[in-house]
Amino acid sequence: MNRMLTKSLNLLAVATVALTIGATAWAGEAAKKLPLSAFLDTQGSQNIYIPPVPDYWGWTAPPPGVKTPASSYVGGNSASCDYAGLANEWLIENGGPDLGTAFSGSVTERALSDGRILVQVELYTTNALTFGMRITAPDFGNFATDPLIFGARAQDVLLGATPGIGECHASFAWKQSPGPLLDYNHPESDPNFEIVDLSFRASATGPLTALAGYGPDGTPGRLIISESGFLRTTFKGATADAFPAEYVEVRAIGK
Repeated sequence: MNRMLTKSLNLLAVATVALTIGATAWAGEAAKKLPLSAFLDTQGSQNIYIPPVPDYWGWTAPPPGVKTPASSYVGGNSASCDYAGLANEWLIENGGPDLGTAFSGSVTERALSDGRILVQVELYTTNALTFGMRITAPDFGNFATDPLIFGARAQDVLLGATPGIGECHASFAWKQSPGPLLDYNHPESDPNFEIVDLSFRASATGPLTALAGYGPDGTPGRLIISESGFLRTTFKGATADAFPAEYVEVRAIGK
């Protein structure tokens, strides 16, 4: 499962570390406020999941009635909402439309007694490119090739496709070595990286495809994402995949 637009790569790393927010005591220093740019400017360092668009997190949910952990999410839905504005920047740089993606929120860091810092990001994004897919690839799907059920990928928008446009709230917390904030989707360069908590909520409107099951291509629709990572867990039973609450659904507007 890829991490720009799925959960598993980071979860594999997460499983190797202690995931308890209280495992490391504060160093006694007050939290330091950072500009949103401290987070936004370091995202999208790679573009391996839907090249050439830079990587950012996406979300998956199993098919209805399938309990997690599931060995495969085939038949479920996945979705991406451009919380860091990376797809919008790519569109502008390549002569495409400016979707007007905008941000508000807060970024703080706090020194920890083990020498690391705790980073907490609350990010609210509006006018974000959003698209959804039906998972057909094994395990957690492929965001570059799974068939669309909502909206359009940035490459298709560049060619004139109608985008899905949404707003979202991302809440991310992690520990890392002191220094510039990491690319949250690709933190591999820092062996001291540790996810603490995360949640993501998004709502978008745009065109559905016939695969969504509500009518022909272009039917006006809505996509909803609601994901909560429960990382202070034993990774067994109902919380074995650390995402006991995961919801990615589309519906026709008015239905």
